Amino acid sequence: MGTKEETRMMRKTNMRIFPTYKKLAWDYLFFYTIDFLFLTQIKGISAADVMLKSTFYAFFSIVLQIPANIIVEFLGRKNSIILGNILSCLYMVIIMMSGSLFDLIVAEFFSSMSFSIKNVAEPSLLNESIPPSRYKSQIYSKISAKGASGYYIFNSISKVIAGALFTINGYLPVILSLAVLIIVTILSIGFIEPIKKKKKGNAMLMYKVEMRNVKEGFAFILKSERLKALILCASLIYALLSILQTYHVSLQEDIGLSSFIIGIIAAIGGLASAFASKRQAQFHNRFRNQSLFTICMILSVSTIMAGIFGISAKTYIVLLIFVILSFFIYNFGLGMFYTIIDKYLRNFSNEKIDTKIFAAYNLFRSVFRMLAGLLASFLLDKMATVYCMIVVGTAFTIIYILMQKYMKTRVGLKPEEYSNEERKYDELNEVK
Repeated sequence: MGTKEETRMMRKTNMRIFPTYKKLAWDYLFFYTIDFLFLTQIKGISAADVMLKSTFYAFFSIVLQIPANIIVEFLGRKNSIILGNILSCLYMVIIMMSGSLFDLIVAEFFSSMSFSIKNVAEPSLLNESIPPSRYKSQIYSKISAKGASGYYIFNSISKVIAGALFTINGYLPVILSLAVLIIVTILSIGFIEPIKKKKKGNAMLMYKVEMRNVKEGFAFILKSERLKALILCASLIYALLSILQTYHVSLQEDIGLSSFIIGIIAAIGGLASAFASKRQAQFHNRFRNQSLFTICMILSVSTIMAGIFGISAKTYIVLLIFVILSFFIYNFGLGMFYTIIDKYLRNFSNEKIDTKIFAAYNLFRSVFRMLAGLLASFLLDKMATVYCMIVVGTAFTIIYILMQKYMKTRVGLKPEEYSNEERKYDELNEVK
């Protein structure tokens, strides 16, 4: 990118802005505590339709992932992030104007396109903003963790504020969420594009070139035993997290906790996620190539325990405390996973392949999220939440153990133990 001075300025600027940006932009602040109440109580949309919208989000995420990757390659990482944030603003405006399931489907389309683009462009922009070195992975995770822990803290505070504002006026939290998204959009303008591409030929020729690059990138990913195992593991963890996001709240409601208490517990859970994000380096140093499997066991076993303790939590206060503690353990695993996974995915990558890796991961995790959502809904229709958690926790524990056997010879090896093909895009080879 340009002269050495321009490259140095780009890296300095992007690494300085990114943690602050992620603290505000990672997800919708002030929204998720009250979104269900806003749509059902204020907008008069049925609970069934509100629950159905998440399925459409997962479906759109699958369909839009490859187009999103092409958009990032066309527009560049910075402009794609700006576009993604503008789409998020439109999502919030449509939510405020919604009055039917069709409106929610349109809103979820914009939200899905937004995050499909951002989930490719954001980690890639950070990855390409850090100079190649043997310490790049640690620098990447440190910057990402700083932003993630800040987001979890802000999210905890926003949940309490949103709950209070909703009692005054149902629109206030949504308006505040939109205001944050506008600030995030302005903040993203401050990024500097790390990869300058020369424009050649007409638009159709450029499209064909980018399509060929995407096909080559996905072909490499499907041949890479390391990436296949890593994406499979990450998608299975994401699937369980997406189930637990609903199940824990449902369990707390079944026990008889008030919405205010649930909000306070959620806020404290956010602090547990922030703590986990800050401790990701120590966690990785402690468990090394067993880090992902340890997170798997933390999540699945705590799910089983929550279900077992929840059976009699209404009667015994000590069991209620254990149910709440299991929720905090879930939040710890969530914070640790989201901080570590991008670091693992970007290893042995450069600007030619990193967007394809993140796109492939987002594609597969969306498929797993949709399947997990259907499974979670089916089980909830057949049995109480406590038994659902026992079944899901047991099933995922078995799956994770089998997955660990599959990953053992494919992930977590020393760099020299991987084949030259696996390290084909390793930018450290260029440094040498």
